[in-house]
Amino acid sequence: MKIRHLIHSCLLVETAGRRLLIDPGGFSGEAVRGLDAATLAGIDAVLVTHQHPDHLDRALLDDVLARAEGAAVIAEPETAAQLTEAGDGTAALPSERVLPLPAGQRHELPARDGRPPVVIQAVGGRHAIIHPDIPQVGNSGLVISSGEGPRLGVTGDSLEPVQEFHGIDALAFAVVAPWSKMAETIDFLRAVGPRLALPVHDAVASDVGRPIYLRQATNLAPEGTEVRDWPADGVLEIPGG
Repeated sequence: MKIRHLIHSCLLVETAGRRLLIDPGGFSGEAVRGLDAATLAGIDAVLVTHQHPDHLDRALLDDVLARAEGAAVIAEPETAAQLTEAGDGTAALPSERVLPLPAGQRHELPARDGRPPVVIQAVGGRHAIIHPDIPQVGNSGLVISSGEGPRLGVTGDSLEPVQEFHGIDALAFAVVAPWSKMAETIDFLRAVGPRLALPVHDAVASDVGRPIYLRQATNLAPEGTEVRDWPADGVLEIPGG
């Protein structure tokens, strides 16, 4: 499994011959559009955890889908409904191209080149509380796996310690967010104990502030969890898959 961090919460995941783009939001436009044409054209699915613009930028999504003509959009149900309606200068996506994936359900991308299918499981269901006066939106965290290969978890905007994240091989977690505090992030990591914890949702932190959050998450992570920052090229490979 190969994971490329494309700023904030946007990830490009390659596993079992499939290519998945996760949460192409407003902070990630330059990084995503800067991918080479063959990489963009080879995207099999765009996965969206929730509707907030730092996780879903409609103009960016439309650009990706124009290049990845065969890609489906697999999204949290409230988000999927919005995508199939026109609004704010954007055209509705064809309903047959958008798959709502609520928490508790899963979707399989069929096997390719003799490799196992890729399983996408949705977990959780609600965004973390930003403020009691702000309505909670849906949030489908994700678990991505293929056969006996590594499992990748993506929390979206939630620190709910769902069972599916416990002991997972790799977990992309929100290292800093307006809706969380450091103690909650550390308690979340301690509750689920991933083997590898990968920091995302970090574009809201300054260059000098981000290391503070990352250092504390590293120092206070549970035994058996490695908090690993992204390499200089943003690409991390997990053996298998």
